[in-house]
Amino acid sequence: MIDQTPIRSIVSFQLYANRRSMAALSFYAEQPRAFDHGAIEIGLIFAAHTAIAWNMLKRDDQFRSARESRDIIGQAKGMLMERFHVDAVHAFELLKRLSQESNLQLVEVARQLVYAERPDDE
Repeated sequence: MIDQTPIRSIVSFQLYANRRSMAALSFYAEQPRAFDHGAIEIGLIFAAHTAIAWNMLKRDDQFRSARESRDIIGQAKGMLMERFHVDAVHAFELLKRLSQESNLQLVEVARQLVYAERPDDE
């Protein structure tokens, strides 16, 4: 097996782990025992910066998704308020009940309501 790759040294740093995924930053070298204590320290610094950047990207994606969900739910609430002459609380309760009865996420119920109401040519 050693003749199939030039890699002779590997060092890996765990970036994060949760129930569904895990990430690592790995470095490879062609020389045996290429990673000394100094290289490990630098690798830890790179791993820390990578983990921070990755978490910022994930948080930004979550924020964007939450904002889009809030907007679509707001549109659906407005439609229900206009159609059934109810206030925002009752419109939200209706969405919540539809979500529970259909076993769909609230945002998905709202999305179906909003996009079902739009003409095809929009």
